[in-house]
Amino acid sequence: MPATTILWHDYETWGADPRRDRPSQFAAIRTNADLQVIGEPMSLYCHPSEDFLPHPEAVLVTGITPQSAAAKGVEESAFFGAINAAMMQAGTCSAGYNSIRFDDEVTRFGFWRNFIDPYAREWQNGNSRWDIIDLVRMAYALRPEGIQWPTRDDGAASFRLEDLTAANNIEHSGAHDALVDVRATIELARLIRKAQPRLYDFYFRLRRKDEATRLLNIATHEPVLHVSGMYPSERGCIAPVVPLLRHPVNANEVIVYDLTRDPQALLAMSADEMAENLYTRTQDYPEGVERVGLKGVHVNKSPALAPVATLNKDMARRWGIDWSSIEQHRAALLGSDTLSSRLLEVYKHRPEREQPDADVALYDGFISKHDRGVCDEVRSRSPGQLVDWEPDFRDERLQTLYPRFRARNWPELLDEDERQRWRSFCEARLRDGEFGCDFTLTDFQAELESVLQRSLTGEQVALMKQLTQWVSA
Repeated sequence: MPATTILWHDYETWGADPRRDRPSQFAAIRTNADLQVIGEPMSLYCHPSEDFLPHPEAVLVTGITPQSAAAKGVEESAFFGAINAAMMQAGTCSAGYNSIRFDDEVTRFGFWRNFIDPYAREWQNGNSRWDIIDLVRMAYALRPEGIQWPTRDDGAASFRLEDLTAANNIEHSGAHDALVDVRATIELARLIRKAQPRLYDFYFRLRRKDEATRLLNIATHEPVLHVSGMYPSERGCIAPVVPLLRHPVNANEVIVYDLTRDPQALLAMSADEMAENLYTRTQDYPEGVERVGLKGVHVNKSPALAPVATLNKDMARRWGIDWSSIEQHRAALLGSDTLSSRLLEVYKHRPEREQPDADVALYDGFISKHDRGVCDEVRSRSPGQLVDWEPDFRDERLQTLYPRFRARNWPELLDEDERQRWRSFCEARLRDGEFGCDFTLTDFQAELESVLQRSLTGEQVALMKQLTQWVSA
């Protein structure tokens, strides 16, 4: 087995949706398992393509304009190719802060758009991925000593990276520059490793899904502690849960129940009522109705799990955990003869949804071995060799992505017909919201006007002026 190294990384993006919004910057620093830096930092900018609009809010936060990214950046194909090369180094654990929910999605969907295997870097060659935001929550819930815990205005604990670094005197000037954020994340990891080394090592092992699967025992249904942002910080972001069953469609997901919640409402529901409770959008939810305490824990997403014995009496009291009621709730769930069959019916049949645009259709299914080989051939060819070559894709999503891939990365190599189709595509996206675009010129103008009504600094006004010039060009 190759020695484990950790590639701490961070993206800056042109918006808040990691599946749709494109990256502006990527930065990474590699360390060994002892968090000692190896080699030189990596910082890349991505040249923005013509088929999306940067969010003014994102430009304000990062200070990166499309002009500066275009001047310093490489096309998206080369950008993600370099990232893949770094992440595919044998023994690499790709890690960050809130990276599994955000940065890893940027990576997966960026790889998808550019015909790079979206998953290989997560498991091949002894590789893995990790995220320390739940390590921070775990330390707060179970072993808070040795770390200063900042609070929000409402008194609840804050897990924002900027707040944690400020409270613990960690250098973080220039926050929202990707390389600055990476350095701050490494320093925070060092702090936790020094203050709570056993907890750090325990959670680092949970990046391997067999370790998480071992704790989520669906044969014995033993309760386990689950730490997650799904639980409120006033409860320590922690709940004892009981593993009920493996998801019938996604083998990496285990369905658990939050044992702080009385399960009687769930037990009284039919499968249809459960589905309505779980899948109704929050904004459409009837007033006064609560979601039942079912959660999906993904063993391939470094879940923060621990044996119940890890929670001492003082911390249990602090988080309002009453073990007698926990056991009563567990007994009620396991005493039902029909709960498992109802849950299987619910999770087998997800509600139908609109067919997503090819750019964001990664999770609509794995591609075939044949198409993976064609993707590899696309990656191996030079831009000039892609001209007048039609790849033999069988998956319609890939057939759709290919002309977009060429136009986004090398518009200068398009012939007149291709250039006209590309212009029509961009116009349909940006003016009319077609092809999965959820941020049109109208949306851009509304957000820009909202931003300009604030008290901006001279530098911020200049950023908005440059952004407006880019969009108007």
